[in-house]
Parts: sequence; structure tokens; C-alpha cells
Amino acid sequence: MTTADYTRPEVLTDLAGQWAVPVHGNAVIQWDYDQRNDKLVRLYKQGKQRQWDMDERLDWDHEVDPDDPLGLPDEFISIAGSKLWDRLPESERRVVRRHSSGWLYSQFLHSEQAALIAVGKILLTVEDLDSKLYAATQLMDEARHVEGFNRFLHTKIGLRYGLSPSISAMFEHAMREPRWDFGVLAAHILVENMGLATFGVHRERLKDPLARAFSAYVARDEARHVAFGRLLLRAYYPQLSEAELREREDFVVEGCWALRDRYVDDEIWNTLGYGEEAIKASRRSPAKREFRRLVFMRIVPGLKEIGMFGPRVQEALAKMGVLGFQEVDEEALRALDDKAAVDALTQHEMELRRRDIQQVVDLGSARPLDDAGPLDDAGPLDDAGPLGSAGPLDGAVPAP
Repeated sequence: MTTADYTRPEVLTDLAGQWAVPVHGNAVIQWDYDQRNDKLVRLYKQGKQRQWDMDERLDWDHEVDPDDPLGLPDEFISIAGSKLWDRLPESERRVVRRHSSGWLYSQFLHSEQAALIAVGKILLTVEDLDSKLYAATQLMDEARHVEGFNRFLHTKIGLRYGLSPSISAMFEHAMREPRWDFGVLAAHILVENMGLATFGVHRERLKDPLARAFSAYVARDEARHVAFGRLLLRAYYPQLSEAELREREDFVVEGCWALRDRYVDDEIWNTLGYGEEAIKASRRSPAKREFRRLVFMRIVPGLKEIGMFGPRVQEALAKMGVLGFQEVDEEALRALDDKAAVDALTQHEMELRRRDIQQVVDLGSARPLDDAGPLDDAGPLDDAGPLGSAGPLDGAVPAP
């Protein structure tokens, strides 16, 4: 199935044409095939083994609630709990839930396409072969994510917003920058950590089973991407001069401020005509504070691990009120992520297995008694559907 098969969603932002950004840097062909980074090789193998096909793994025939297509808990809506929200009748709250879902998945859609392009540039410009090979597997991941979010917006939500200017500015800077590591900072350290935090929560909290399962698969992919970025940069940054590191620090500080203060959903409230009251309520809401906590709980330890944690970065993080996250036990957090990913995907794939078995049972019960063919003509259960064709569940990403 392609996007040509979908009904066009209502587009709520002028996105005609293309977003064209000049790309700078040298495409590097590596003639040394003998050097090996064992951790990158292991991550590359995981990237190959953990590919998945959403046509097989997800039930796209599932009917979502048209007014709440993600099953988004109200506490995730940025004006929930405000006086404005309390005044809204249930009919308008349903509209807000749908638009909040559409805005959120639109951000993921556009960010995944930007990441697709950024990883393509990393593949071209990074020097070592192992990094190029892993980046090739991530390209497939990002393409699959673009397909999935686009499909969900087209077939389940029915509307689409534009990309937050804070995210587009970050990616544009990285694409214009000829040095490959800026793309890694933008995609793998900042935006992918934001995605990992969000999808991890969605995997547990969304009420719609299709959206919840999709989040679980995407979260497992994002964990590999974040691990790749950290492996690359913590080996590379000790080689840079103080002046070169300062340029990266400037980029990181600006990106963190953008995620903290400028990644906002003003478009929703302007589209719905709620105006400044909603915008102000949204920006100081408990939902926004929780979002920042979850995102920077991932980003701050990541910056520390790659060595992007000098006095200037720490001072900026302190001003943002997030420096305390440097004390987060990352190994424990990754272990929790791994267990949650395995639990969620195991449960989902058991449900798929039960569905496959039921289909075989229904096929057998529907056949006339004098049918010459035996029941097992339907094929072994291993070939009956999504789980059998997709391979075994092999867990989440171990700490690199």
C-alpha cells in the first residue's frame, strides 16, 4: 500500500511544494574494509535482525475512536486542567482531542522524514565503514516510521499540521553544516531522545491498541538510534579542539532551549480559534512540565556521556532547571526501557498469534465435512500471519 491509496487528510498548514535546504559536506568512500568496531558491528546486526513490516505486525483494520484516535489521556492535552478546559463542553473537548492527536503525530511524521534525510547525510559523510553500514539500517527504520505516521494521519486521524519551527530550524542548521557530527547531535542526541521518551510513555499510556502497538515498535527502533549516536560521538569528541567543541556546545544549548521553550502547539489553538488564553494555558500547563521532565531526563545524561558537558552547557541546563537530571542512572533507565519494550511487544505479538490461530480455527470450522482436504492444508501456524513471518522477538537494545 502507498500513500496514493489513502484519503488525503485535512491539511491545516500551508505545506505546498517542498522544504529545500542546501546540503554541505563531502561524500566519503572508505577503502579500509578491515577496521572493526565490535559495538557498532553488534548494533548493525541488531538493526538487520529487528526490521519489521507494519503491514504484518499492525492491525490496520482496527477502527479507532474518530474523536480520540490515539486514546490520548486528557492529562497529555496541554490545556487540560485549565479554566478554559473546564469551560469546554464535551463536544469541543472531542475536537481538541482529535486535533491534539493530529498535531502530535504530524510532528513525528515531519521529524522522521527530517531524520531520514539527516541519516542519509551521515551515511555519506561519516568516515568509518561500520557507521555507514549501521546508518543504512537506520534509513530503513526512518522510512518505515514515515510510512506509519503518514498512514495513521491519513486513515485514522484525518488531519495534518506543519512541523514546529523549533525542530525545523534545528534540522536546517544540521543539514547546512558540512561536519557530519552536527546531524548526529540533532537527530540522535536531541530529537531521537525526545522521541524515545514520548514513545515509551505512549507504549504504556495510550488507550488505542493500534497506536499503543505502533509506539512500542517505534520505541524499540529509537533506542537503537540513540545508542548509535552515543557510540559515534563519545569516541569522536575527545579528538576535537576546544574551539571545535565550543561550536558544538553552542548548537546543543540552542537546541535544548528550543525543545524546552519553543516546541509548542500554538497551531492547534490558533486553528480552533481559542487564541491567547489557550496558548498561555498550554505553555504553563502540567502536561508541558511533564513533557520537559521526560525529554531532559534522557537528553542530559546523554550529553554527559558523549562529553558535551562543559561549564557552558551545564550553566545553560541549570538555567533551564534540568541540570539535576545528570544524576539519572542511565543503566537502570535503559534496563527499564528494555524490559518494557519486551513486555509490550511480547503481549502484542501473543495477541497476533491468538488472532492467527483463531483465523485457522474459523477456516476449519467453515469447511464442509466432506471437503477432501485436511484442515492443515491451511499451512503451519508459523506461516499463518504476522508473528511467524516476522521472526522471533529478540528483545530491546542492550546498553552499548
